[in-house]
Amino acid sequence: MQALPTSEPTGPSAPDPARLRAPTLAAGLALLALGACGRGEPPPADVEEPAAAVDAPGGAVLLVEGQAVFPDDVADLQADIAALYPEYSPIHVLRLTLTNDTLPRLAMRAAHPEQWSRALQTCTNIDLEQAEEQGLVRRVDGNFRALGLNLWSLARDLPLGQWSEPIELTGRFVRVRVEKIIAANDPRIERLHVSLIEFPVVTPARLDEYLDAAIDGARLTLLDPLFSEAVPETWKHRMHARSP
Repeated sequence: MQALPTSEPTGPSAPDPARLRAPTLAAGLALLALGACGRGEPPPADVEEPAAAVDAPGGAVLLVEGQAVFPDDVADLQADIAALYPEYSPIHVLRLTLTNDTLPRLAMRAAHPEQWSRALQTCTNIDLEQAEEQGLVRRVDGNFRALGLNLWSLARDLPLGQWSEPIELTGRFVRVRVEKIIAANDPRIERLHVSLIEFPVVTPARLDEYLDAAIDGARLTLLDPLFSEAVPETWKHRMHARSP
């Protein structure tokens, strides 16, 4: 899988998209930071013919299979990526936000609605004390690379010592308890000690396969020029992008 097409710095301080991944149940399995897939960069995406009608709520900037995305939905992760890599331009930060979280997560949700609902219900109703007794709680310690970009961004604002409500990541839900935060002036070395319980939407060992199929099967509607510019051409091509 090739890296995100970008004109941003690629020196030692540049992020390694392959490292911006959230941990999963199986060791070594990680969420793809799909800046571009190893299918070769297509020609500039042919945005499909304008839709006859698009039912989009006011203020929405994107639709992924009809699921609306608003600027506030991406603001927290966008701010954390900008803090990690202040040398990156705002458009590149937005690009990383969309391709590391928003687009793959919503594509997976749309592709597997029944499994998604079951995982959410199980995550919501889990007996947390019993889960600990049964050894279902996993401990993860480290910086954003160890936790995964999305999980780190969400967990760092949680109260200490309390289980979170269900948190949706790409292809799974988690409940998280932050045990300790070792703060630092540089967020790249900030360390979190967390406990988490995971509820996969799909078989973790086949996440890559399901994720590719979900992205290829999703339809992306571009509603805002800035967000349209931030979506890589590869993603527009794969997600059959169109503008209303």
